[in-house]
Amino acid sequence: YASLFNAEAVAIAKEHHQKYGDEIGSTFLGLQCQEFRDKFKSKELAIWLFSMEDKKKIADEVLSKFYEVFGFYPTSTGSYYMDAELVNYIKAKYPMIKTAVATCWEEGPKAYWNANNSWYTIFDGSPWNPWIPSKRNIHCPASDEQDDIGIVAIPHLSRDLLAVFDGPGSYYGTHPQNILRGMVYEDREIPYFKNLVDQYRSMVRYNRGYAYNMMYVGPGWMSKSGRWEADYDFLLKSYKEGMAYYGQLKKKGKAKDVTMSEFADIYRLGRPYTRPECTLWKDILYGSKRQQFWYADPWMRFCLDMNEGGAMIDLRPYVARLVRPCGVGTKHLQDASYPFLVQSLYRAGYFTHYAGEGAVKSCKFSHKGEEVDLCTCRTLASFS
Repeated sequence: YASLFNAEAVAIAKEHHQKYGDEIGSTFLGLQCQEFRDKFKSKELAIWLFSMEDKKKIADEVLSKFYEVFGFYPTSTGSYYMDAELVNYIKAKYPMIKTAVATCWEEGPKAYWNANNSWYTIFDGSPWNPWIPSKRNIHCPASDEQDDIGIVAIPHLSRDLLAVFDGPGSYYGTHPQNILRGMVYEDREIPYFKNLVDQYRSMVRYNRGYAYNMMYVGPGWMSKSGRWEADYDFLLKSYKEGMAYYGQLKKKGKAKDVTMSEFADIYRLGRPYTRPECTLWKDILYGSKRQQFWYADPWMRFCLDMNEGGAMIDLRPYVARLVRPCGVGTKHLQDASYPFLVQSLYRAGYFTHYAGEGAVKSCKFSHKGEEVDLCTCRTLASFS
């Protein structure tokens, strides 16, 4: 929003749109500027924390200003989180919008392992790859046309499904500066970024030849004033090399770059609502043999940990499509997560496991008086 008042930024966007075919979208990040404070009397950064009434006013202001500047409405938008209530409103009033960055994958309580009180919201529980959301809850994939909210949702960044389950989301994803924050580099080289992209490329084996990956980064991360992650030269190097790897894959015919709106059209082509998505993810952070199997469809999302005998360590039952708006005036002011039934890190320990209280769900075998809990047996999985 703030950039819409910057003539230079607008001119660059128009030039790149005309010269390279770049899509001009509108994000609800970057709200804060003098114009916003004068109009809304608030210094709040996050649209999802406002009341529903104010969310609508903000959406109308941002999109009308976009139209004033560019002469058309965007077909893509986004934020770190957009609840279904806001997306339903936007889609009804601005039907041309077909896609949005709608949530941060597993940016739940673990975010506070490396954040302070400047971060106020938790949102666990969505799919790790793009999905068509339910009208009732943005985290849940739609089950049919009547349940379809009308956009293709995209998660903020493509994250390491294993490392982010165990630790903070903002350390391990396809934002090069996040990787610097997590200190996943040596001698100013970041092979982890390429390994992460390659893990996503490997998903073609599990999902009918389809794989997806994205980087969602603003130019502020390459400011000469630097960020807390690293010095300016390293910030710039990490970003350039990350983009260069995408370019190499494109030149080899192993990747195709598309705009958000182009992707939304491609994603909907011949894709049944009930088609599941899955992946067998391996440890690329520490190089161990640990694996996790992730699965999502309109009725559930779960994760199995092969290091615990294939035990279920996370279960989000989407089938209820729980209506959970967040922000001022709701019951879930700051908790935008989709609830879990099983979550090994949030309800863990000997007692909660063996008393059946939801930390881990595994299987026990008994034979001639001897009992073995598969949760204590490490194993490896293969996909066929």
